[in-house]
Amino acid sequence: MTCLIGKNALVTGGARGIGAAIVRRLAAEGAQVAFSYRGNTQAAEALVAEIGAAGGQAFAVQADVGDRAEVARMFASCDAQFGPAANLDILVNNAGIGSNGADASLKSGSEDLFDEMMRVNAKGPFLVTQQALPRLRDNGRIVNIGSISGKVAQSFAAGYGMTKRALQSLTFSTAVSVAKRGITCNLIAPGAVATDFIAVLRSKPGFDEGTAKVTPMGRIGRPDDIAGAVMMLCRDEAGWVTGNVIEAAGGIAL
Repeated sequence: MTCLIGKNALVTGGARGIGAAIVRRLAAEGAQVAFSYRGNTQAAEALVAEIGAAGGQAFAVQADVGDRAEVARMFASCDAQFGPAANLDILVNNAGIGSNGADASLKSGSEDLFDEMMRVNAKGPFLVTQQALPRLRDNGRIVNIGSISGKVAQSFAAGYGMTKRALQSLTFSTAVSVAKRGITCNLIAPGAVATDFIAVLRSKPGFDEGTAKVTPMGRIGRPDDIAGAVMMLCRDEAGWVTGNVIEAAGGIAL
């Protein structure tokens, strides 16, 4: 499968978990993939080496997507690799943070945690998309990675859910802004996926089993499930699909 040969992609937060699965999938389809990471240099370098060994092309750029100057530096690195002017075909806004085990409830979640989640999860995609637009070629693809937390009521993660609802709004606005150029913008909303992102939740006895029980498809999600949904939107055949929130949650939000 090589439907992305000749195309350049950028995935934010691509060193681990869902992001790494997306990077692998896009590279396997022939794209040259840049991905950002915030702090895990070892994981980023290992992923670049893995993709190279498999015959793909990928490179990593350290960047905090919630910082405008670092986003500019990230794109400068991409420009050096991809070439000048319009040089990007696919943007995946995947970078995001959760509570990492801290109290994020509506009752007692801290203001500092709320501000940091908004900075990375909402401001980050805004800054990255803003700087990507002049670089995106016509008929390109933007895919935002949200969460069903942006739809369902979760008092234990109210602030996080707000950030993912904000990302839905950005998706709709972006889709309208770029439509005349043939660029699509959609959001994938995963349910629970077996990654370190929800390690604290998964450490609770029975979490995986309980999640599988209330999921119509009978299991917790895998990173490749989300990467497959992203790939679906990046294909030429998806050129008429834009401004949508697509739930990749095994039916859990139905």
